[in-house]
Amino acid sequence: MQSKLANAVKSIVDTLSTRDWLILLATGMCLFYGSYFIAVILLNLFALNILEKKGVLDQWNATKVLGFILMIRTNRGQKILEKISQPRKFWRIFGEISLWICICALFLTTLLLVFSAIATFQTPELESIETTDVLLIPGVSSGIPLFWPLISLIVALVIHEYGHGIQMRAHGMRVRSFGLLITSMIPIGAFAEPEAKEIAKAPLRERMRTFSAGPAVNLIFAFFLTFILAVGISGIEPSIQGAYSAGIVVDGPADNAGLEPYDLIVGVNETTISNSNDLHIILNSSKPNDVLLLHILPFNDGEWEEQESIEITLGDKFEHYRTLNYSEEDLAILGVVKGDSFMGVSSDGNGPVISSTDQGKQRLMGPFYPDLTSEQRIVEAIIHPIQLLSTPLSFDGEVMSEVEGEMLDWNPVEKIMINGIFWFFWINFILGFANLIPVIPFDGGHIMRDSIQAIITRTSEKLGIAHPQKASIFATKTANIVSLLFIGIFLIPILFRLLS
Repeated sequence: MQSKLANAVKSIVDTLSTRDWLILLATGMCLFYGSYFIAVILLNLFALNILEKKGVLDQWNATKVLGFILMIRTNRGQKILEKISQPRKFWRIFGEISLWICICALFLTTLLLVFSAIATFQTPELESIETTDVLLIPGVSSGIPLFWPLISLIVALVIHEYGHGIQMRAHGMRVRSFGLLITSMIPIGAFAEPEAKEIAKAPLRERMRTFSAGPAVNLIFAFFLTFILAVGISGIEPSIQGAYSAGIVVDGPADNAGLEPYDLIVGVNETTISNSNDLHIILNSSKPNDVLLLHILPFNDGEWEEQESIEITLGDKFEHYRTLNYSEEDLAILGVVKGDSFMGVSSDGNGPVISSTDQGKQRLMGPFYPDLTSEQRIVEAIIHPIQLLSTPLSFDGEVMSEVEGEMLDWNPVEKIMINGIFWFFWINFILGFANLIPVIPFDGGHIMRDSIQAIITRTSEKLGIAHPQKASIFATKTANIVSLLFIGIFLIPILFRLLS
């Protein structure tokens, strides 16, 4: 065994060139100085060089991309693709719907990039971020665990590329192969490789549908997963009833009364408190200087202790905000008037000021939560995807805080199920929008290029100012310039935070 290993090592050493030794030296220096991300890239480059020299890449039907990314092709899945794409009229209609979904999402993505770049220049101090956090790598980036995100990424990449492949077949174009882009054994992309001449000669509308299908499939799948997530967690009820606050205002009424974060309020005077609405009703009907008797379950070391009672003298919310230099105009906008009672609790940034014990469940259900008014449901429907996207970053890779999880009556199997559904949503939503960045070679870049070409071609035809072929060349050059512009806009906020 040792002799075989020694022979293998000797065989690899014999194949090393001066460039390979330099790559190894640079890798060691990066590791020594703590540049682990660059070290990983160099190690990938070194490993792929060795595999290429040994002929392993040819056996795998694989090639290198950018030196450190492995592109593996396969013809598997062609028969399944052919069967799925048979109702071609249906898929062409789906392609048209996909195109409009992606155009709207592309517009939003473009606005987001522009506003992000503007905000970078307007903000004097920016919180620095790690390089790995920018790339959102499962198991590496902060707030993204390994198992579920990696499984979700593989599935999301497969359905994304099948979306492209189905549109190709629906419009009569052939798919040469499917494949994955891999680095450090982690899939970072996928592709459905078309016949180059066919995709190049295809009508603009058909080509745009093909590019739109992949991101649209991910976004539509993510939409349905929000409903499945809501259904999955709807049957999980709180194991304990009451209301609490994650934050207490220093020297406020609650602080002076001895209320601590996550102490559970189960009663006020003679009234039982089952949720935050019960507590809000009492506070809204109270006035400053009213004395309330709170029945609480103190929170200590991750557990709620036996019930005890404390007295709290309510303050004046209007006067409290005035001490924080809020103007009367600001308070009027907030709906705060003189005589409003103030309990002295605050939000921790991840939830409302006063929460129910099913707050984690409410956040995951969003607009599907049953006890919402029509207005609340509309607002939740708008902000729900953004709220879900920020959830793992707020709770260190979890779907809710540890305390919120302790308040729910669910078993390990239900937790695993909810986590799996959540990450399938999260990865599909991110993948769908990320591919709509208006930069070539992303799908959004191709859609942008073809949109520019369509506009210029139609305009030139109506005005008779240019031959269609010249218009196509001009559109391609324009798209490339715009693509470079957006690369800069995309990189500006990232570079500022990396270097700050």
